[in-house]
Amino acid sequence: MTAPEPALGADSDPAPGPVPRDRRILRVLITSSMFSKVADWQLGIVIPLAVLAESDSVALSLVSFALRGVTYVGSPFLGSVIDRFDKRLIFVLAQLQQALCLVFLAATLSSQVSVAVLVLLSGVGGVASAITGQFVLIPKLISAPGRAVAVAKLNSAIELSKVIGLVLGGVGFTLLGPAAATLCIALLYVVAGCVAMLLPAVAASPEKINIRRDLAIGFRWVGKREILWLVVTMSMTNLAIGQLEPALITEFGDQGMNTTVISAVMAIGLLTGAGASRVAPHFLPLWTPERRILVCQLIGFAGLALIAVPILPVRVLGFMVECFAVAVSNVASITYRQETIPSDVAGRANATIRMFITGAAPLSGFLYAWASRLDGYWYWLPALGLWAAANMIWAVHVRRGTSTLGGGTPERPGTAAAGGAAVGVAEGAAEGVTEGAAEGVGTGVADGVGKGGARGDR
Repeated sequence: MTAPEPALGADSDPAPGPVPRDRRILRVLITSSMFSKVADWQLGIVIPLAVLAESDSVALSLVSFALRGVTYVGSPFLGSVIDRFDKRLIFVLAQLQQALCLVFLAATLSSQVSVAVLVLLSGVGGVASAITGQFVLIPKLISAPGRAVAVAKLNSAIELSKVIGLVLGGVGFTLLGPAAATLCIALLYVVAGCVAMLLPAVAASPEKINIRRDLAIGFRWVGKREILWLVVTMSMTNLAIGQLEPALITEFGDQGMNTTVISAVMAIGLLTGAGASRVAPHFLPLWTPERRILVCQLIGFAGLALIAVPILPVRVLGFMVECFAVAVSNVASITYRQETIPSDVAGRANATIRMFITGAAPLSGFLYAWASRLDGYWYWLPALGLWAAANMIWAVHVRRGTSTLGGGTPERPGTAAAGGAAVGVAEGAAEGVTEGAAEGVGTGVADGVGKGGARGDR
């Protein structure tokens, strides 16, 4: 992919600040984000297992936690608010709102309705936190030369937080029980909010909120051709694996596996993702971002195929492969959007983009809940089919040569040997898909949203 057009990449940020200042800001942001993400992933193991213990239903367990991500449907409205107010304040309030929901949830775990409502409400803070922390604060507070590394470091810390969160969640659930473990999660959100207060304030915009105009800005970015291909591909990928971790957790729990063992198994895979995020800027650096994403998609698909094998060591290996692929792909996608979308509209644009990409993740929970009636390999077939279709769509895009997603250096002859075979297979298969069909998928999604009103980033 070639560098984005100047009109798209224009940014109104002030001149880059001193590097030591960038480092201090990044340390605070990473620390706060880690506390928040540790809490998120503790919640991801405590809630499914708590609902499973109360209801003895794998499907209900998956659906209950999936509700947390449903709030991405309203993320364009949150993006409008984020762009108008002090971003630090929004980030802090997002943590405290989640903490409050968790306190009430700890007192009402025996009620399935209360759990569902509070998990749903906590998702509002989760969405605001993710958009502000990963897509708005870095472009606003970190000078341009250091943003790519800042994204890699933040993503690596987030992946590491998943490991810590799953282990603490499993141990806390076993030793303290669901209610006390939920209160510990609430405390972590409070700590995350307190640390975030150390960030510099980001001045509120004097521009008044105009919902119709704000939505138009967000959807206009989704409709840009170079963004639309990414949105369609990543949305389908998240529909396939957005709730992979809770699906594995509940499956292992239903099989009677010890909670601490479940946490350790999941942590091994997620630790791979943490390392992958840190080295992502150096992964195939001479390749265009389009082809790097395609390679990651193919590697991740192979990982999911291994997860479907009912042998624990093979499943752990598959989960490690899948986490590596998703982590590298996420860093590339986030960096591209930070450099492409002006910071003044970053909240609105990214909120709308994530409504599709991340909003597909909770739907994955419903997919796995439906597939829970199937046995063996059949349980994984719907997810594998969706991911295969996503790979085909992205391969068509790469084949078309629309080099618009970021500023990667064109490949040099002889440097593509490591992944050339994989790309060749995907591109060869893509020849069987007509360009018109591929464009129809993308245009249909955009038109449907415009008319109907409604990771990978994961």
